[in-house]
Amino acid sequence: MLFRRLSRWQAPVSALLLCGLLVGCGAAEEPTSPPAAGEATDQATPAAPPSEILGPPTQSEDYPEWEALEGLYVPRDDFGTAVIGQDVWALGGMTGERGNRLTSIEVLDTRTGSWETSDIEMPVGVASFESVAVGPRIYAFGGFDADSRSTAFSAVLDTRTGKWRTLPDLPHPRYAHTVTAYDGKFYVIGGRDDDGKVAAVDVFDPRNDSWTTAKTPMAHVRDSHDTVATPDGLMVIGGWRGYEPTDLVDLYDPETDTWTRGPRVPEPVSRAGVVVAEGKAWVSYHELSFVLDLATGTWEEANALPLARHGLGYVHVGDAIYAIGGCALNPLRDVRDVDRLEL
Repeated sequence: MLFRRLSRWQAPVSALLLCGLLVGCGAAEEPTSPPAAGEATDQATPAAPPSEILGPPTQSEDYPEWEALEGLYVPRDDFGTAVIGQDVWALGGMTGERGNRLTSIEVLDTRTGSWETSDIEMPVGVASFESVAVGPRIYAFGGFDADSRSTAFSAVLDTRTGKWRTLPDLPHPRYAHTVTAYDGKFYVIGGRDDDGKVAAVDVFDPRNDSWTTAKTPMAHVRDSHDTVATPDGLMVIGGWRGYEPTDLVDLYDPETDTWTRGPRVPEPVSRAGVVVAEGKAWVSYHELSFVLDLATGTWEEANALPLARHGLGYVHVGDAIYAIGGCALNPLRDVRDVDRLEL
Protein backbone atom coordinates (compact mmCIF):
# COMPACT_ATOMS: atom_id res chain seq x y z
CA MET A 1 0.00 0.00 0.00
CA LEU A 2 2.83 2.38 0.86
CA PHE A 3 4.54 1.59 -2.46
CA ARG A 4 1.41 2.38 -4.45
CA ARG A 5 1.04 5.71 -2.66
CA LEU A 6 4.64 6.75 -3.39
CA SER A 7 4.84 5.50 -6.97
CA ARG A 8 2.10 7.94 -7.91
CA TRP A 9 4.57 10.79 -7.26
CA GLN A 10 7.83 9.10 -8.25
CA ALA A 11 8.46 10.88 -11.57
CA PRO A 12 7.92 14.51 -10.48
CA VAL A 13 9.68 13.96 -7.18
CA SER A 14 12.70 12.37 -8.88
CA ALA A 15 13.01 15.35 -11.22
CA LEU A 16 12.77 17.76 -8.30
CA LEU A 17 15.39 15.92 -6.25
CA LEU A 18 17.76 15.72 -9.21
CA CYS A 19 17.44 19.49 -9.59
CA GLY A 20 18.21 19.86 -5.89
CA LEU A 21 21.27 17.65 -6.17
CA LEU A 22 22.72 19.61 -9.08
CA VAL A 23 21.96 23.20 -8.06
CA GLY A 24 21.36 23.10 -4.31
CA CYS A 25 18.29 24.03 -2.34
CA GLY A 26 17.97 27.42 -4.02
CA ALA A 27 16.87 29.21 -0.84
CA ALA A 28 17.54 29.20 2.86
CA GLU A 29 15.81 30.15 6.06
CA GLU A 30 17.08 33.32 7.68
CA PRO A 31 20.09 32.61 9.91
CA THR A 32 19.88 33.54 13.57
CA SER A 33 22.47 35.49 15.51
CA PRO A 34 24.52 33.53 18.07
CA PRO A 35 23.66 34.37 21.69
CA ALA A 36 25.92 36.78 23.53
CA ALA A 37 28.76 35.27 25.54
CA GLY A 38 27.35 33.40 28.52
CA GLU A 39 23.76 33.92 27.37
CA ALA A 40 21.66 30.76 27.17
CA THR A 41 19.00 30.19 24.56
CA ASP A 42 16.27 27.57 24.68
CA GLN A 43 14.33 28.66 21.61
CA ALA A 44 13.55 25.58 19.56
CA THR A 45 12.92 25.75 15.83
CA PRO A 46 9.15 25.33 15.33
CA ALA A 47 8.29 22.01 13.75
CA ALA A 48 6.93 22.57 10.26
CA PRO A 49 4.29 20.24 8.83
CA PRO A 50 5.72 17.34 6.79
CA SER A 51 5.91 17.79 3.04
CA GLU A 52 2.77 16.71 1.23
CA ILE A 53 4.66 15.89 -1.95
CA LEU A 54 5.06 12.20 -1.15
CA GLY A 55 1.96 11.64 0.92
CA PRO A 56 1.45 10.93 4.64
CA PRO A 57 4.54 10.25 6.77
CA THR A 58 5.42 6.82 8.14
CA GLN A 59 4.13 6.12 11.63
CA SER A 60 4.76 3.48 14.28
CA GLU A 61 3.51 2.79 17.79
CA ASP A 62 6.50 0.52 18.39
CA TYR A 63 9.20 3.18 17.99
CA PRO A 64 9.81 6.56 19.68
CA GLU A 65 8.84 9.92 18.23
CA TRP A 66 11.11 12.85 17.38
CA GLU A 67 11.28 16.01 19.48
CA ALA A 68 12.40 19.43 18.23
CA LEU A 69 15.53 21.03 19.72
CA GLU A 70 17.24 24.40 19.38
CA GLY A 71 18.07 24.96 15.72
CA LEU A 72 21.32 25.69 13.92
CA TYR A 73 22.36 29.33 13.62
CA VAL A 74 22.95 28.93 9.87
CA PRO A 75 20.63 26.81 7.70
CA ARG A 76 22.77 24.27 5.85
CA ASP A 77 22.74 20.98 3.99
CA ASP A 78 25.28 18.54 2.54
CA PHE A 79 27.68 19.28 5.40
CA GLY A 80 30.02 17.10 7.44
CA THR A 81 29.26 15.79 10.91
CA ALA A 82 31.47 14.34 13.62
CA VAL A 83 30.95 13.26 17.21
CA ILE A 84 33.61 14.24 19.75
CA GLY A 85 32.64 12.98 23.20
CA GLN A 86 29.14 14.34 23.85
CA ASP A 87 29.46 17.09 21.23
CA VAL A 88 28.21 17.00 17.63
CA TRP A 89 30.17 19.05 15.11
CA ALA A 90 28.43 20.39 11.97
CA LEU A 91 31.09 21.46 9.48
CA GLY A 92 30.81 23.53 6.31
CA GLY A 93 28.34 22.48 3.65
CA MET A 94 26.22 24.91 1.71
CA THR A 95 23.27 27.23 2.13
CA GLY A 96 20.86 28.46 -0.53
CA GLU A 97 22.21 28.23 -4.06
CA ARG A 98 24.71 25.50 -4.89
CA GLY A 99 27.65 27.92 -4.99
CA ASN A 100 27.10 29.29 -1.48
CA ARG A 101 29.75 27.32 0.38
CA LEU A 102 30.11 27.57 4.15
CA THR A 103 33.35 27.48 6.14
CA SER A 104 31.66 27.95 9.51
CA ILE A 105 31.45 25.19 12.11
CA GLU A 106 28.73 24.82 14.73
CA VAL A 107 28.93 22.54 17.77
CA LEU A 108 25.99 21.00 19.66
CA ASP A 109 26.45 20.15 23.32
CA THR A 110 24.05 17.22 23.65
CA ARG A 111 24.06 17.56 27.44
CA THR A 112 22.43 21.00 27.27
CA GLY A 113 20.91 20.90 23.79
CA SER A 114 22.54 24.24 22.88
CA TRP A 115 24.64 25.24 19.87
CA GLU A 116 27.75 27.41 19.67
CA THR A 117 29.57 28.73 16.63
CA SER A 118 33.18 27.55 16.81
CA ASP A 119 36.16 29.87 16.38
CA ILE A 120 37.55 27.15 14.10
CA GLU A 121 36.58 27.24 10.42
CA MET A 122 36.92 24.86 7.50
CA PRO A 123 40.16 25.40 5.53
CA VAL A 124 38.13 25.42 2.28
CA GLY A 125 34.48 25.84 1.39
CA VAL A 126 33.09 22.54 0.10
CA ALA A 127 29.73 20.79 0.10
CA SER A 128 28.86 17.11 -0.27
CA PHE A 129 32.09 16.13 1.48
CA GLU A 130 32.32 13.57 4.29
CA SER A 131 33.92 13.64 7.72
CA VAL A 132 34.69 11.07 10.40
CA ALA A 133 36.01 11.42 13.95
CA VAL A 134 38.60 9.34 15.78
CA GLY A 135 39.30 10.45 19.32
CA PRO A 136 39.80 14.24 19.29
CA ARG A 137 40.47 14.40 15.54
CA ILE A 138 38.08 15.04 12.66
CA TYR A 139 39.06 13.84 9.17
CA ALA A 140 37.43 15.37 6.08
CA PHE A 141 37.61 14.13 2.49
CA GLY A 142 36.41 15.18 -0.96
CA GLY A 143 33.61 17.58 -1.77
CA PHE A 144 32.12 19.88 -4.37
CA ASP A 145 33.70 23.34 -4.59
CA ALA A 146 32.12 26.69 -5.40
CA ASP A 147 33.12 26.29 -9.06
CA SER A 148 31.09 23.05 -9.31
CA ARG A 149 34.14 20.81 -9.45
CA SER A 150 34.90 17.65 -7.50
CA THR A 151 37.91 17.92 -5.19
CA ALA A 152 40.61 15.70 -3.71
CA PHE A 153 40.38 17.67 -0.44
CA SER A 154 41.89 15.73 2.44
CA ALA A 155 42.62 17.20 5.87
CA VAL A 156 42.43 16.50 9.60
CA LEU A 157 41.43 18.81 12.44
CA ASP A 158 42.83 18.42 15.94
CA THR A 159 39.95 19.78 18.01
CA ARG A 160 42.26 20.28 21.01
CA THR A 161 44.44 22.81 19.19
CA GLY A 162 41.97 24.04 16.58
CA LYS A 163 44.55 23.41 13.84
CA TRP A 164 43.93 21.77 10.48
CA ARG A 165 46.62 19.65 8.83
CA THR A 166 46.69 18.84 5.13
CA LEU A 167 46.76 15.13 4.25
CA PRO A 168 47.73 13.35 1.01
CA ASP A 169 45.12 13.96 -1.67
CA LEU A 170 42.15 11.67 -2.01
CA PRO A 171 43.20 9.28 -4.84
CA HIS A 172 39.91 9.72 -6.71
CA PRO A 173 38.40 13.23 -6.41
CA ARG A 174 34.68 12.99 -5.69
CA TYR A 175 31.62 14.40 -3.96
CA ALA A 176 28.29 12.90 -2.79
CA HIS A 177 30.30 9.91 -1.51
CA THR A 178 30.61 8.34 1.94
CA VAL A 179 33.50 7.94 4.38
CA THR A 180 33.11 5.24 7.02
CA ALA A 181 35.46 4.08 9.75
CA TYR A 182 35.92 0.31 10.06
CA ASP A 183 38.61 -1.65 11.88
CA GLY A 184 40.98 1.31 12.14
CA LYS A 185 40.70 2.50 8.52
CA PHE A 186 38.44 4.87 6.56
CA TYR A 187 36.59 3.62 3.48
CA VAL A 188 35.64 6.16 0.81
CA ILE A 189 32.84 4.71 -1.30
CA GLY A 190 30.93 5.91 -4.38
CA GLY A 191 30.12 9.49 -5.30
CA ARG A 192 30.72 11.54 -8.44
CA ASP A 193 33.65 13.26 -10.10
CA ASP A 194 33.58 15.77 -12.97
CA ASP A 195 32.86 12.97 -15.48
CA GLY A 196 30.28 10.87 -13.64
CA LYS A 197 29.98 8.27 -10.92
CA VAL A 198 33.07 6.88 -9.16
CA ALA A 199 33.32 3.12 -8.60
CA ALA A 200 36.70 3.00 -6.85
CA VAL A 201 36.89 2.31 -3.10
CA ASP A 202 39.73 4.36 -1.57
CA VAL A 203 41.05 3.33 1.84
CA PHE A 204 42.85 5.69 4.25
CA ASP A 205 45.02 4.46 7.12
CA PRO A 206 45.23 7.22 9.78
CA ARG A 207 48.13 5.45 11.49
CA ASN A 208 50.52 6.43 8.70
CA ASP A 209 48.43 8.90 6.64
CA SER A 210 48.50 6.66 3.57
CA TRP A 211 46.01 5.76 0.84
CA THR A 212 45.35 2.52 -0.98
CA THR A 213 42.59 1.56 -3.41
CA ALA A 214 40.67 -1.67 -2.95
CA LYS A 215 40.95 -4.18 -5.79
CA THR A 216 37.18 -4.62 -6.01
CA PRO A 217 35.16 -1.53 -6.98
CA MET A 218 31.68 -0.70 -5.76
CA ALA A 219 29.18 -3.40 -6.75
CA HIS A 220 26.39 -1.04 -7.86
CA VAL A 221 27.95 2.34 -8.57
CA ARG A 222 25.99 5.29 -7.23
CA ASP A 223 26.17 8.60 -5.40
CA SER A 224 24.20 10.35 -2.65
CA HIS A 225 23.97 7.06 -0.77
CA ASP A 226 24.68 6.34 2.90
CA THR A 227 27.16 3.89 4.40
CA VAL A 228 27.28 2.58 7.97
CA ALA A 229 29.53 0.14 9.77
CA THR A 230 28.00 -3.08 11.10
CA PRO A 231 29.60 -6.01 12.94
CA ASP A 232 29.89 -7.80 9.58
CA GLY A 233 31.33 -4.96 7.50
CA LEU A 234 29.94 -1.94 5.67
CA MET A 235 26.33 -1.47 4.58
CA VAL A 236 25.65 0.87 1.63
CA ILE A 237 22.05 2.08 1.55
CA GLY A 238 20.11 3.78 -1.26
CA GLY A 239 21.56 6.55 -3.40
CA TRP A 240 21.20 7.72 -7.00
CA ARG A 241 21.46 5.27 -9.91
CA GLY A 242 20.71 6.91 -13.21
CA TYR A 243 18.07 9.59 -12.64
CA GLU A 244 16.25 8.12 -9.67
CA PRO A 245 17.01 7.12 -6.09
CA THR A 246 17.28 3.39 -5.43
CA ASP A 247 16.22 0.96 -2.72
CA LEU A 248 19.41 -1.10 -3.14
CA VAL A 249 21.41 -2.24 -0.12
CA ASP A 250 24.92 -3.63 -0.68
CA LEU A 251 27.19 -5.23 1.93
CA TYR A 252 30.96 -4.84 1.68
CA ASP A 253 33.37 -7.05 3.63
CA PRO A 254 36.73 -5.21 3.86
CA GLU A 255 38.52 -8.35 5.04
CA THR A 256 37.66 -10.33 1.91
CA ASP A 257 37.14 -7.33 -0.41
CA THR A 258 33.80 -8.76 -1.56
CA TRP A 259 30.31 -7.37 -2.13
CA THR A 260 26.98 -9.09 -1.46
CA ARG A 261 23.35 -7.97 -1.55
CA GLY A 262 21.45 -6.86 1.52
CA PRO A 263 17.71 -6.49 2.21
CA ARG A 264 16.27 -3.70 0.06
CA VAL A 265 14.89 -0.58 1.74
CA PRO A 266 11.07 -0.56 1.61
CA GLU A 267 11.25 2.62 -0.52
CA PRO A 268 14.04 4.32 -2.52
CA VAL A 269 16.11 6.83 -0.54
CA SER A 270 19.01 9.19 -1.30
CA ARG A 271 20.93 11.80 0.69
CA ALA A 272 19.15 10.28 3.67
CA GLY A 273 20.16 9.99 7.31
CA VAL A 274 21.38 6.55 8.42
CA VAL A 275 22.98 5.33 11.66
CA VAL A 276 23.44 2.00 13.43
CA ALA A 277 22.27 1.85 17.04
CA GLU A 278 21.08 -0.95 19.33
CA GLY A 279 21.56 -3.61 16.67
CA LYS A 280 19.45 -1.76 14.11
CA ALA A 281 19.99 0.53 11.13
CA TRP A 282 17.82 3.66 11.43
CA VAL A 283 16.96 5.54 8.21
CA SER A 284 15.17 8.89 7.70
CA TYR A 285 14.43 10.45 4.32
CA HIS A 286 11.77 13.10 3.75
CA GLU A 287 8.57 11.75 5.34
CA LEU A 288 9.92 8.18 5.47
CA SER A 289 11.63 6.51 8.42
CA PHE A 290 12.53 2.82 8.56
CA VAL A 291 14.39 0.53 10.94
CA LEU A 292 16.33 -2.56 9.85
CA ASP A 293 16.93 -5.34 12.37
CA LEU A 294 20.49 -6.39 11.53
CA ALA A 295 20.00 -9.85 13.03
CA THR A 296 16.87 -10.77 11.05
CA GLY A 297 17.25 -8.55 7.97
CA THR A 298 13.69 -7.26 8.48
CA TRP A 299 12.61 -3.67 7.81
CA GLU A 300 9.86 -1.92 9.78
CA GLU A 301 8.26 1.52 9.55
CA ALA A 302 9.28 4.11 12.16
CA ASN A 303 8.06 7.61 12.95
CA ALA A 304 8.95 10.25 10.40
CA LEU A 305 10.88 13.46 11.10
CA PRO A 306 8.74 16.48 12.06
CA LEU A 307 10.06 18.24 8.94
CA ALA A 308 10.59 16.15 5.81
CA ARG A 309 14.09 16.73 4.39
CA HIS A 310 17.24 15.28 2.80
CA GLY A 311 20.94 16.22 2.89
CA LEU A 312 20.79 16.33 6.68
CA GLY A 313 23.26 15.43 9.39
CA TYR A 314 22.30 12.24 11.23
CA VAL A 315 24.32 11.01 14.20
CA HIS A 316 24.03 8.68 17.16
CA VAL A 317 25.20 10.01 20.53
CA GLY A 318 24.58 8.16 23.80
CA ASP A 319 20.95 7.05 23.88
CA ALA A 320 19.68 9.27 21.09
CA ILE A 321 19.79 10.01 17.35
CA TYR A 322 20.09 13.62 16.19
CA ALA A 323 18.76 14.86 12.82
CA ILE A 324 20.39 18.18 11.89
CA GLY A 325 19.60 20.74 9.20
CA GLY A 326 19.15 19.58 5.62
CA CYS A 327 17.09 20.60 2.61
CA ALA A 328 13.29 20.61 2.82
CA LEU A 329 11.15 20.11 -0.27
CA ASN A 330 8.03 22.16 0.11
CA PRO A 331 9.24 24.80 -0.62
CA LEU A 332 12.78 23.76 -1.55
CA ARG A 333 15.04 25.39 1.06
CA ASP A 334 17.88 24.81 3.52
CA VAL A 335 16.70 24.64 7.11
CA ARG A 336 17.93 25.09 10.68
CA ASP A 337 15.79 22.33 12.20
CA VAL A 338 17.33 19.92 14.71
CA ASP A 339 15.40 16.93 16.08
CA ARG A 340 16.22 14.29 18.69
CA LEU A 341 15.00 10.68 18.86
CA GLU A 342 15.48 9.12 22.29
CA LEU A 343 16.02 5.38 21.93
